[in-house]
Formats: sequence, structure tokens, C-alpha cells
Amino acid sequence: MASTVTLTQNPGDYNLAYGTNACTLSVLPSGASKFILQVATTGGDVLADIRQTANAEGKAIFDIQNILQTYVHVSPIGTEQIGLGNVSAANLQESVNEVERYVINVGHEINGTTNLRSVSYGPYEVIGGKKPFYDVAWSAGPYQASLNADDSNPPCTNIYGNGQPLSDNEQYILGSELTQMGVAAPSSIGINTRVQIHDVFPDDLHTVSYFNKPYTGGLPSPPSAASCIEGFRITSYQEDGTLVNDVIIPNIMANGGGPNVAYGDGQQPRNNSLVITGGFGPQNLSSFLYYTTPTTQATYSLSKAVAYYYVQTVAYTPGTCLATFTGYEDESMHWPQMYRIYGRGAVVNTSGCLDYDHIQFSWLNSYGFRDYYTFTKKNVRSTKRRAKNFLANTSDYNSTELTTDAGARGYTTYSQEIQETFTAETGYMSDEDADYLEGLFNSPDVRVRLGDNGPTNYESYFFGCNVTSASWTEKSYRKDKLFQYTIKFKLANNIKSQRG
Repeated sequence: MASTVTLTQNPGDYNLAYGTNACTLSVLPSGASKFILQVATTGGDVLADIRQTANAEGKAIFDIQNILQTYVHVSPIGTEQIGLGNVSAANLQESVNEVERYVINVGHEINGTTNLRSVSYGPYEVIGGKKPFYDVAWSAGPYQASLNADDSNPPCTNIYGNGQPLSDNEQYILGSELTQMGVAAPSSIGINTRVQIHDVFPDDLHTVSYFNKPYTGGLPSPPSAASCIEGFRITSYQEDGTLVNDVIIPNIMANGGGPNVAYGDGQQPRNNSLVITGGFGPQNLSSFLYYTTPTTQATYSLSKAVAYYYVQTVAYTPGTCLATFTGYEDESMHWPQMYRIYGRGAVVNTSGCLDYDHIQFSWLNSYGFRDYYTFTKKNVRSTKRRAKNFLANTSDYNSTELTTDAGARGYTTYSQEIQETFTAETGYMSDEDADYLEGLFNSPDVRVRLGDNGPTNYESYFFGCNVTSASWTEKSYRKDKLFQYTIKFKLANNIKSQRG
């Protein structure tokens, strides 16, 4: 007989793994001794089975965060390089590691027998991010595009906004400031649009992660095919504002994204495709093949004439509507990314020749994806060697007479460990950058691109590293005037050593 136990509080359709994921069970049948809660895959595999007696209110309250944390992981090795060479299909990547989809089974135990409700609750999606202890019901709303439809026949997609990226970098300028800066911009960027600016070097790698599933609950309902991010629009300009190109990279499986196979498929994002990460740094976009349709390829190359460019997500709308699209209804919910490339006129590296070789960091941010920062000032590399020796006899006693050699070794190394360590400094920082950098010092997964400091042919690779700076101190212009940060780190793998 199926159980009548009900799930009266659930973790929500979307939640972050590191923080409260509450489940409350109610209505324990007469004679039952315990509530049962099972966390299971959508395929039916049970990940955890938890049992608990009723509390004083006749309910059982569970927090399943420790269970969920086991099944979400950091971004795959090579995420930073998507789009570069043959590292990935085009420049997009799904959330295979970072998201887990699950269901909840509930029931009761009576006389040692398990009785489960006939239908599972869910499915639910959990992302490998963190949140404060008091944030019980995390809201994905600010990170989702918001869509409905207009009164056309057939209806066109009406886009309220494209949502905020899953990044701890929340700095932005308003679109109106772009005019004051004297730069061009696509017509979709209005005066109240929140433009996030990334000042980057030509060899910088950078990814941005977006919630793929839009909010479509507004009325009238948008076209059914408008179910996910349809593509990523890259619009690039020369220093004088001349348009270089305006290209959409379709968010389809052939390009590393999905779940659509072709534009307008209308597939629902879930699990592996719930979040899409795109490689949009100058080096990610330097040159790669992508598919415009499931069978037709094109090449994207970021011209060396490009001084700055914008990246925006694009929603599906019927072909008859494309020409009428001008902007977003709520510009404050539109978060395009603007990349300004040092040395090409749009932004000036004021420190100029005082820069050292650059060291770029990538780290696990509070949403479970990657954030970036490039250290440009003094950096120092050092090694520390710890050897184990034995004292060998310099004479040969297994010969016709005693002989020795002036070059013979006494102390001989039979094992040694060589640890490579680095110190790097930022340039002078703004208060906002200083707050953002706290995430690097506190992150459990940091990777570093050593650039010219790295091994030959590995200048574009990110190596695992451990930050050894044990503390981060808040600094600000008000307290510290001109200030910098220094980071100490070591590579996650020691240098291989030989025996003596």
C-alpha cells in the first residue's frame, strides 16, 4: 500500500548545494515509526535513504545539502580554454560537472517495512554554488532571461531581459555612459542597460556562465520554441566605432551547448544543459570553427583590428520578427558583456612598460563556475628543495687493492622534493575590484595561467594551484588610498626530481 506521507517543503526547482536545502515531511500514518526520505536520480538510482522519527509537531525536517554536495563538482579541466584550438567544440560548454538533477521519494516505515509514495517529487536541479545560512529558498530569477509574447500573429518573443551571469563580478555601468565614453554599441543596448566591462589583454582567456532556462511565465506566453538561450551574439568594433562584425554563435549541441540540435528546436534545458558556459576572452575568440546549422560550419576569428566587443545572449523569436527587434523591455535586467582590449585604443594600460609578465587566475566562484583576474605587477618565482641523502663510501673494497677517486660522491641523494612557489602583485585597485578579489583568496579551486612564466608551449594552459596566502584583509581607497594586493601560491604538483 502506497504511503500518504507528503513533502510540504522542498528545496525548490533550483538551488545551490552549499547551503540549506530543506525538506519537510508531513502526515505520518498511524502505527508508522519513521518518516522516509530518499534522494534519487531521475533514472531511479537511490543516492541516499534517510529515516527519522516525527518531531513535536508531527513532522520530519531534513537538510540534504551534504548529500547533494557529493554529486556536484568543479568545472572540468580546460574550461578556461574553450574555443581555443581543439580544446572544445566551438566555444560553448554544458554544465556536466556543476549541476545535478534529482528527485525525492517520501514514505514511512512500519514494523521494519518500507512504504513509499507512488509518485516521486521533482525533478529538482542543484548547482555547485554556495549561499548564506539564512538563504533557505534561493531564487534563480535574477539569472534567468524573462520572456513573454507580443500581440503579433504569430506572436513574437518579447524579451524583458537576458539575466545576470553566474559571476561574483557585479560591477556595471549604464548604457548611457557608453555615449559619454565615445564608443559605439548595438541598438539592443539602451540607456539603462547594465553593461559589465572587462578590460583584457590580447592573450587573456575568459569564460562567462549563463542560466540557460528562461522564465516564461509571463502572459501572453512566448512561442514554445523560446525555451533556452538560442545563441550568443558577438558584436565587435574598431577604435573609431566602425563595425567589424556582428555574429551569432548558435547554442546548439554541435557547438558544445544545447539542448537544441538546431536553432528553434524548443528543447527544455535540464541537468547538463541547465547552465551554458561560453569562452569570450580575446584568446578564446581568436579563431575557431562553429556550426550555423547542424551540418554547416563557419569560422569565427576576432580581428586584430577589434578594439572592443560586446557579448549578449539571444532568445528565439520567429523569423518574421527579427527585423522588428530593437531592445529589451526592462533594460535593467539586460546584462551584456563588453570587452575592451588593451593596446587597441579603447582602453589604456596606464602602467604601460612598468608591467611584468602577466599571471592570470581562474577560480571557483560562489555560484560554482569560473571567475578571472590578471595580475600585472611584480611576480617572483622560487623553488624549495628538500633532499634525503645517504653517506656512500668513496673507496672500493671489492678490488685487488684499495683505490679511490677524487670525484667520487660521499653524500648521495636518493630522494628529493622540489616545490615551486610564486608571489604576484596586482596593480592599484578600485574598491569594487578589491571586493571581487576576495573570492580568489577564499576559493577552494584555483587555477593559474603563467603565460611567459610557464613551460614552453603551455603558455595558454591553466595549472592547478594552491593559494598559500592564509588571509585576506579588506582594503579600500577610503582607508588605504592607493593600494594593491599580493598573492602567494604554489603549483598543485611538485617538480619531478631525479635520483643522484
